Amino acid sequence: MEEQIKCNFLRKRMIELREVNGKSQAEMADMLYCNKSTLSRAEKIDGDTGYKTVRGFAAGYWKALHDPERLLEKSGILEEKIQLKKKRLEKQLQIFLRGENVVVIDTSALLKNPQLIDELSKEYSHVIIPNIVVDELDNIKDHNTNGLASKAWQLLKSIGGNTNVITKDYTGKEKEGNNDCKIIDVAEKAAEEFKCEVDLITYDAGFAARLSGNKIVKALFLEEYMIIKQNLMDINSFKKLNDYYADSYDDVEKVIKIKIPNSDDINAYLPDGNTLIISVVRNKKIPISQRKEKIRWLIAHGADVNRRDCGKYYFPPLSHSIQNGDFKIFKFLLHECKADPNIGSRNPYDVGKIRQKNDGNMPLMIAAWDNKLEYVRELIADERTSLNQQDGNGFTALIKACYWGLKDCRDLLIRAGADTKIIDRDGYTADERYKESLATGRRKGANFRNSNRKQFNTNRGEGRKYYGR
Repeated sequence: MEEQIKCNFLRKRMIELREVNGKSQAEMADMLYCNKSTLSRAEKIDGDTGYKTVRGFAAGYWKALHDPERLLEKSGILEEKIQLKKKRLEKQLQIFLRGENVVVIDTSALLKNPQLIDELSKEYSHVIIPNIVVDELDNIKDHNTNGLASKAWQLLKSIGGNTNVITKDYTGKEKEGNNDCKIIDVAEKAAEEFKCEVDLITYDAGFAARLSGNKIVKALFLEEYMIIKQNLMDINSFKKLNDYYADSYDDVEKVIKIKIPNSDDINAYLPDGNTLIISVVRNKKIPISQRKEKIRWLIAHGADVNRRDCGKYYFPPLSHSIQNGDFKIFKFLLHECKADPNIGSRNPYDVGKIRQKNDGNMPLMIAAWDNKLEYVRELIADERTSLNQQDGNGFTALIKACYWGLKDCRDLLIRAGADTKIIDRDGYTADERYKESLATGRRKGANFRNSNRKQFNTNRGEGRKYYGR
């Protein structure tokens, strides 16, 4: 059973890698000099091809589609960096074949990157969350420790809703060691149970000392995981670049002593899941002139102004500027940088799957939901903006405004030509959502009367299940 789980994990990765690269089974068979029917059997989920054979084909897929010499030639890196690049590619191959391994995640890494569970469940056959971590998150949620209640709630929901996640109890003596030691004990027990090495992903440097000399559990720091996953060549240069702000970037290489990253690396993710551009957008402590200059420089060197984060919201920079309440940066991105106003939220690592109810949440929707009229005006004045796009709930920007009874925003959108006849996934039009908000007293940031909402739905005669936001 365990071997079949590992085989299926690798089969799914093979199929995904082949399809992402636009290759058919026949084309892959030609690249690997094998028979197509043999390859088809190896890819078949729950098939009878043995693990050793499937693993060999998986490694063959990776190597065929990530030819080191071709990548090195394409990247144009210096000769002295070639061996480092090859080592990085070899590490990435091991990540690709991780199906036989187990990962344990600690609280610090989860709080730093809330979407980590989803990402890891694609790379490991078993993702283990110690119940000690669950308890810590539950405590943070209840007491809003450091303002992290909503993030903790999101993580608990993700843990409970992910079929690849296993929660494990600490079974040692209750008084022995702190929570870190207990998490390590859970990881060691998992290594014994699944008979394999275990990666313990953390953002806490203390785990390195505690795991020194441990042959079955290895601390994998969040930054290291992000680096290897993304083929980032030089994390130190990347971090220096993220921290550096100036009036001019003409001499950035000399000032902070880095080699300018190539276009692939410059679009990599920071440990918190943000891109370099999003990091600039959210950093309101820096003078806006320096932030604009840095964004210009990043775009000139290949940074994608529409690339979404992979850490929390799956928002592009334009949406982050609205959420962050930074109208000057918003206008700069929209007009000078030509950011696409129709890019909705979507997990960049899993674009083929609906991940959350408000997937597709575009800038106009975010502005309308929060009644940010100046942003709404700016967006509807841009001829590129789609007024009637719908998110995963079927909400348009107009329905979002009406949901909270935002009359001025509603009127703005209707005058701009928003379609009033579109219905959301519960069968409500914008006008019905508006009437519902008036009947229930529902207002943004305030409690509304649940009894009135039920009465409204009864009077409406629908009897539908209510999907809240």
